[in-house]
Amino acid sequence: MILIIFILGLVIGSFLNVVIYRVPEGKSIIKPPSHCLECDHRLSPIELIPVISYIVLKGKCSSCDTKISLRYPAVELVTGIVFVINYLQLYYNIMNLIAGLILSSILIVLTLIDYDHQILPDSITIGGLFVGLILSIFRPDITVFNAILGLLVAGGFLLIIAYASKGGLGGGDIKLMAMVGTFLGPLSAFAAIFIGALLGLLASLPGILSGELSRKSKLPFGPFLAGASLIFWFWGDYLWEFYLSIFI
Repeated sequence: MILIIFILGLVIGSFLNVVIYRVPEGKSIIKPPSHCLECDHRLSPIELIPVISYIVLKGKCSSCDTKISLRYPAVELVTGIVFVINYLQLYYNIMNLIAGLILSSILIVLTLIDYDHQILPDSITIGGLFVGLILSIFRPDITVFNAILGLLVAGGFLLIIAYASKGGLGGGDIKLMAMVGTFLGPLSAFAAIFIGALLGLLASLPGILSGELSRKSKLPFGPFLAGASLIFWFWGDYLWEFYLSIFI
């Protein structure tokens, strides 16, 4: 079963590559079919096989020999691995597993879009928010009330921060965490904000110390929020137990 989940992740990862490229450009994720961005060569079924096609083609287009970005197989592999982690953590609960696969896919997409363009498209964040609310109806570990409360707490907190900092925080980050709140609930989503801020600080610290970055440099916050959210999705219960064991 693990192999099936991993292959599913590879296939979904291939689709996520399309979403990552096309959504910021305002293009359809359905049409046209996958093709070489340089020569418009339409990819054959064999060329669409995740990871393996990249290896067989030696990282080049079969038509024009243009190099294919290593990101494509990397996204496929990461998605496959994340899907397997979801399965190992949640195989006993099908609705939570479905929620985890969807949330993970959304966060992977938003991470790379924000990294590339410093935007978090409403079509994905708001769409994911509604999916999270709908799934909360069927999930045994989170009620609709908790999902709504997670939306309000996480999104509302960042909204206050954005207002206090006079635009120092993007609206996309607010909607991202509001969406995450519908999946994680208020406590874990709220905690993920602080862990995301810590990860962002640690990542930017070398650049600040070397002078390459200043305190006013703009860095995409979405990838760190997404990473922290996944950490709490997978291991939130253990983190809370560890926290409580220290202070109580």
